[in-house]
Amino acid sequence: MRVRALLTAVVVVAVAGACVSLGFWQLRRLHEKQELNAGFRRALASEPVLLTIAPPPFSKLEGHRVVAVGRFDETRQVLLSGRSHDGSPGVEVVTPLLLSNGEAVAVDRGWLPAADAMTAHPEDVHEPGARNVPALVERMPRGVGGRAWTLLGRDSVERWSSRRLDYDSLQARLPYAIATYVLHALPDSTAPARPARSWPQAPNEWMHLSYAIQWFLFATILVVGSLVLAARGNRARAGAPDAIPEMPKR
Repeated sequence: MRVRALLTAVVVVAVAGACVSLGFWQLRRLHEKQELNAGFRRALASEPVLLTIAPPPFSKLEGHRVVAVGRFDETRQVLLSGRSHDGSPGVEVVTPLLLSNGEAVAVDRGWLPAADAMTAHPEDVHEPGARNVPALVERMPRGVGGRAWTLLGRDSVERWSSRRLDYDSLQARLPYAIATYVLHALPDSTAPARPARSWPQAPNEWMHLSYAIQWFLFATILVVGSLVLAARGNRARAGAPDAIPEMPKR
């Protein structure tokens, strides 16, 4: 019995410890989301940085809004597949914005509908001429791997499809240098209705607090429940007779 009780205690402690660890992990995720949302609020409240001549390093733009001035290279488009908007399938359209020195910065111009969540025609929604693009800055991943890029068409417009945007894959398909970050275009009265631009959605912070409480409750219930069951078993054994009395002989 002692060996069985010891093994049971070890299992209970291990599982309870895992639940507590998961609870603290959810609290760390909560703090990360809070910092991310605070960064969004600071960026939206900041004075915009004018981006005209050459793209500065990401460290100079992080935490700020920008207004990028240039011309879209509408002959090259990247469609980020599997993006939904109000429950409808579609893509995010990423187009290089050429600055005055000939370098470019990638701009996520917004969402276009696509029945297969992959194929769309951004060449039908022009943004010609010099553009002032208000945007938020996000670092572009490098070497993320995953599904390869798919060439959708190469006539007057070169259209590529990818699930995710990464710097190395994008730079390899462009004849000019491009910045290591992407601009998420913000709604603007001068922008066309499509691609549809939207304000960034703040990540849900408090679901992580809810999950953390659940994991801590699981650990508490497991430990307390095991102690209660063990105490009941001990009382039952203490109250049991040591031996069954013999029936008297006649």
